[in-house]
Amino acid sequence: MTMTHSPRPHRPAPEQRPQRRLDVAGLALLLIGLTFGVLSYLAISDRGLSALLIVPSVVAATTGALHITKLEVPRR
Repeated sequence: MTMTHSPRPHRPAPEQRPQRRLDVAGLALLLIGLTFGVLSYLAISDRGLSALLIVPSVVAATTGALHITKLEVPRR
């Protein structure tokens, strides 16, 4: 039994390939999450506030880090 060789998939031209771009909103969300994470850590350690105070900062930093780049396809 022989296997047939499948043809190579079509590759777009270099000018039409998606490029990774920095997402400014994702970067801003990451920086805000990190900044308020530090502030909430200081509030937790110095004033003895609840540790749940840091949760929104962790969520913001994680979401920003996951969405820091985006794929853009050049327009024709």
